[in-house]
Amino acid sequence: MMGRHGRVIATATLLLFTEVASAAVSGQILARLTLIAGCEVTNATSPASPVDGLGSLDFGQQGPTWNAPIKASLSEAGSGQLNVACNPSVTGFTVTIDGGAHGDGTTRRLSNGRQTLPYQLFLDASGSQSYSIGQQHNFAVTSGAQIPIPVFGSVVANTRAVPAGVYTDTLTVTLDW
Repeated sequence: MMGRHGRVIATATLLLFTEVASAAVSGQILARLTLIAGCEVTNATSPASPVDGLGSLDFGQQGPTWNAPIKASLSEAGSGQLNVACNPSVTGFTVTIDGGAHGDGTTRRLSNGRQTLPYQLFLDASGSQSYSIGQQHNFAVTSGAQIPIPVFGSVVANTRAVPAGVYTDTLTVTLDW
């Protein structure tokens, strides 16, 4: 049996542990975000992503012949441009557009699987400044503003009848900074 002194020691020991259990502990958490030198590309309607692509040049529907070039501008909104926003550490970038899936190294071509139709890309709606295959075009970045990257297309006039079908091509656009 425990005597009076034993109960006092046991009670004192419990009080000692109770005080330790209610002690406070503090520490620190480091919060961090690293922004890399980079740019973001968007089209007129929403941010671009590898799944969605950068937009489309839709030349519409046409009969079997046409006497004048068929023109289109990039994006559904018809703005004819991509927008690039870069952080301040990027002072400029280049844009290069390849020859597409059906090009021959000198001419871009739309294809329906058997037949091809030549087309061209331009920096301006009038067609005076072309995007030659693989040629870099330089753009300057100023004060974090969005920089427009215009893309206009033109299917060459065609006076001979061509087979009906959907003619497509896939282009790779490369942005380097």
